[in-house]
Amino acid sequence: MSFAERDWNVARPGFTLSGSLCLPAGDGPFPLLLILQGSGRVDRDGNVGAGGRGAGLYLKLARALAGYGVASYRYDKRGAGASGGNFLAAGYHDLVDDAEACWHALTVAPFSNTGRMYMLGHSEGTAIAAQLASRVAHPPRALIQLCPFDDSAETMLIHQAEGIDRELPGVPGLLGILLRLARCFSGPYDRHMRRKLAHVRTLDGGTIRLGPTRVSARWLRELIDLDVNGLYRAVPCPMLLIAGEKDLQCTPESAERLARLALAPTEFHVVSNMIHHLSVREGLPALLDMRDIDALPLSPQLLALLESWFARERAEDLPPEPGVPPLSDAY
Repeated sequence: MSFAERDWNVARPGFTLSGSLCLPAGDGPFPLLLILQGSGRVDRDGNVGAGGRGAGLYLKLARALAGYGVASYRYDKRGAGASGGNFLAAGYHDLVDDAEACWHALTVAPFSNTGRMYMLGHSEGTAIAAQLASRVAHPPRALIQLCPFDDSAETMLIHQAEGIDRELPGVPGLLGILLRLARCFSGPYDRHMRRKLAHVRTLDGGTIRLGPTRVSARWLRELIDLDVNGLYRAVPCPMLLIAGEKDLQCTPESAERLARLALAPTEFHVVSNMIHHLSVREGLPALLDMRDIDALPLSPQLLALLESWFARERAEDLPPEPGVPPLSDAY
């Protein structure tokens, strides 16, 4: 696979978002896609935290897309990687504004094919993409939504806490001992989560701890209050929704409900054995699965779906052969 990467930054008030363009081999302009990450202090490649450890799923996606002739831009969230700004002081709507600034910068860049611009969201990024699609001056041609959700953040966090309670008796080793000991002090995880979510509504600012991670209280409140269904009903462009069969965070049922809800033409797929991080896991899925996912490749079925979808997109640009009727709507 041949591609070129180069740094490309976007100015924000008081700081700069740093990112990378991944360009296919050959001469442009290419179809161009903005990658919008899932939740957390995530860098451009999909790694989390100061150490930059993680699955690198957005780097893998960008390079796969380049192989299909699609350019992409991915960036470090504010306060992550090389980007400035304070992640723990940001609300959800601040992150939406950052994404909108990146989109606007791409629409006026000389390398852009403005007729073939897309947004690709993953997890929280799917809500951001749906929100931006109806408010940007230059709407995307289509949205590609990986692991979308329609439940509120509150509902998802409580369901995850209930899942941890169910899995806890079978967690082996020192981790299991520590988690069960913590449960003795805090009570059932779902009850503890309900108390924490009630508390976050009383906070004007600051941070709150979710498991091992500290997050912005304002970000969590704004995400809880988000009307995801309303965002999807307002999306003006076609959508490709792809869910993971074994995703315990953004479930396939959520994605299927969104596909039925959407007013825009929508295509929906569930990828066999795919977990939230877009890789494949055999066996029963588990929230407390501690196996290393860093080296796992992206799901081959997911990549095949993306390659096929972009091939159809390219075919729509080609003039029909003499005597051959034009392609019907692919959505």
